[in-house]
Amino acid sequence: MKKYFLSAFALVLTLPQLIVAQGYIATYTINVSNVPEYAKEMDNLMASEWGQDFPGYVSLTHYAFNGYDDATHAVIINYENADQMAEGTEMFYKPAFGAFLAKTSSYTEAVEQSLHLKLISGGEPDPEKNNVYTVFRMKVKDPSSYAKEYTKVSKAQEASGNMEGAYGLRAQVSGNNSYYSHYAFIGASDIKSAMNGQEQLYASDSFKKFSKAVSGNREIIQTSTIVVLATYE
Repeated sequence: MKKYFLSAFALVLTLPQLIVAQGYIATYTINVSNVPEYAKEMDNLMASEWGQDFPGYVSLTHYAFNGYDDATHAVIINYENADQMAEGTEMFYKPAFGAFLAKTSSYTEAVEQSLHLKLISGGEPDPEKNNVYTVFRMKVKDPSSYAKEYTKVSKAQEASGNMEGAYGLRAQVSGNNSYYSHYAFIGASDIKSAMNGQEQLYASDSFKKFSKAVSGNREIIQTSTIVVLATYE
């Protein structure tokens, strides 16, 4: 685990300057049986003094398609740096958050808690162009080599006009590393745009070259479609 953690940071230092590589993504996936009530309690929490003081950018999302994974929703937190991540994580031990967990415990079940390092970020960050995400979880043998090829195909897709929203590559630094080591994502304004973009990606010459280059280096574990329900800044 320590060796992998250090290699992820080494990769950040060697990536091209055209890429933004900083900060963390914390992902908490859950199974929710009473969605309206959970959404209401999330709104109340984030509107409270606790929520106003919370340092990260929080998104409540729904898995439209998630394979055999039991999670129906995910709370995803975008932290700009390690200090912000540490501050946000420590806030989960305050009474206000404990009260939120007590209120929602009868209709929620935790599935995954993972922390990811931002390796590559690009595209259009406008929230209106990122209402839906396609997420590819994978096992990667050589992260540096994969990142180079990922950069090539992403830039080619961006140049062709097939990147409506944001895109990125993340490395898992805390969580179940036996399941996946990295994930990549592509943002879109809606499900139709996400599916059209995916079809164009798979049919492109740049993706064919990318697939050949990374063959044997990465194994796709799961592909999910995520819809953003609410965001809290």
